This record gives sequence, structure tokens and C-alpha cells, in this order.
Amino acid sequence: MRLDNISDITNVASRTNFSIFELPQETNFSEIFEKSYHVTTDTDKNVISIENIRNISELCNNKQSENMFIVVENAEKMTSNAANAFLKALEEPREKVHFVFLTKNASAILPTIKSRANNYYIADKSKINEPPTVDEKILALTKEYVTAAPKDLPQIVDKIIKFNKDDARGTAIATVECGITLMYKSYLIQGNKQFLLKLQKLISAQEALAQNGHVKLQLIANML
Repeated sequence: MRLDNISDITNVASRTNFSIFELPQETNFSEIFEKSYHVTTDTDKNVISIENIRNISELCNNKQSENMFIVVENAEKMTSNAANAFLKALEEPREKVHFVFLTKNASAILPTIKSRANNYYIADKSKINEPPTVDEKILALTKEYVTAAPKDLPQIVDKIIKFNKDDARGTAIATVECGITLMYKSYLIQGNKQFLLKLQKLISAQEALAQNGHVKLQLIANML
């Protein structure tokens, strides 16, 4: 969903347990929620590791009388272990505790994180309308795939598999990942929760394909 001003972030974030904000490149994250608990990247590795967020569980367990914001700067730089640890904290939301992810590249945040958040972007400077950076033929296949009626899925999936017979799984994964980006951006622009439902289906397909699930079966079954 779109916001017109960065000044709206505090009010918006206070109304939800977990939110992601994609902000303009020139934004100084440290100036947002200045009096809140901030998680930042390691100085030497330039990532957010699990060590950076070990204090969060303890913070969440403390009863809050006023809104507390736990702010993750450059959230796209979280490692998988850090992201999984955050997901555990989100499973039991605490009253008046608000998780806020700030990023300049929301498409790089793990889909499992994005699907659990309220997603926002600053309308006038965001790159949200730019198409995914993939081969044009993959983009065309993706658009067919994500908009297909159930009866048309087998035919479209066959086209995906035949696109590169030597690497059908790679093509399938690229198509699904492109679909995830399209659905995420479509939701941000329009705020229609139907895009979130399709996003979750694509995430399930992505996970199944990554675990060597049958390519054609997973491409069809997860989108029904």
C-alpha cells in the first residue's frame, strides 16, 4: 500500500504488529523512530545476523505501557537464521510491541517475511512500478502463469517446462520467483488481498521446487 509521506510511518506502524516500509534511496533510517530500539547491520560483514537480534525476545517479554517499536534497518540484509528467529517472535505478538522493517529494496526481503507483514512504500520515489529484472520471455511466461484459470494451468506449465528442457527446474523456479515479485508489487500498488493469497501459493511452490518436488505437479497443484 502506498504512503505519501515518511512522516506517516509512525502512525501507520502503531496500528499493526508488523509492517515493512520501502523508502527512497536518500532516506536516513536512523532518523526514523529515533527513540526506539534499532537493529542494524554488522559493521564488518554488512549483514544482520542472528547475533544482532538476540535481545529481541527479552524485549518482547517485558510488559509495555506505551507503544514500543523494534526497528530493523536495511531489513533485506537479514540472514536466513536471523529471519527465522524474527518469525518465531512474530508468532506470539505482544500488546503494544510493533516490529518495523525499513528497506530500500523490499523485493530482496524473504517472501516468508513479506507475506506476514503489512507492506507500504512511498509513492512518489519508489521503484515499485518497475518490472522484475528477468528475461522478457520469462516475464511473459510468468504473467500467463499467475493469471491462468485452473483449466489452463497444465498447458501453461508445459510451456514453462519446454522453455529450457535442459533446466526445467531452473526455469520453473525463475518463473515462480518472478511471480512472487509481481504479486508483491501488485499488492503494494492496489492493496488487494487477493494478491497476497496468490503470493502465498507461489511461496509454497517455490519451497516445494527448492526441495526437489516434481516440477509439473508443484507448478500446478500450488496454484489451484
